[in-house]
Amino acid sequence: MDHSFHNETTFLARFRRELRNPSMLTVFLIVISFLVIVLAPFAPKWVITTQDSLEAISEQKKIDQQSMGSFTAIVPSQIAPWMAQQASTMSSATGPLEWKVVSFRTGPCDLENLSQLPDGKYSDAIVEVCGELDRIQQHYSGNCFLATDCNVPAIAKEEIEIAMQIVWDAFSDAGFVLPYTEWEQVLP
Repeated sequence: MDHSFHNETTFLARFRRELRNPSMLTVFLIVISFLVIVLAPFAPKWVITTQDSLEAISEQKKIDQQSMGSFTAIVPSQIAPWMAQQASTMSSATGPLEWKVVSFRTGPCDLENLSQLPDGKYSDAIVEVCGELDRIQQHYSGNCFLATDCNVPAIAKEEIEIAMQIVWDAFSDAGFVLPYTEWEQVLP
């Protein structure tokens, strides 16, 4: 008995049976094969477009980094009001986007940016408070993880206020005016 003929017959029989009553795997393989055949002519253009897009993104990142590198010297008096606004937003946060309104590790608080500050008590206060606000933000982020359950604890608000007081103490002779309290706004 010729086994090669029997194997071919068995294979053909199984193949015919599979085509008459296909399994999910067979349907999936047929659809994928059809898509590959139909979409193959478009693949080179997609690859070229993707490469061009990635190169453009890379070039934009280089431009952004160069523009940040050529940024004029940062002045502590410009960062202090920004920090006060971010701290206020964090204290009154009702959702995670407000709590993590900004990263106190990047942007003005990035180590490279902070190193551009002139030496002195103003820059020391800014550096200290950037680190402190980052610590507070990370430590209490679990309390404001979901928008439906964002509850900034009183201790976090107090720590934010204490951190900002460091800035205001350092800048006390810089001529800044602290925002009015609600009580002060009511007075005639």
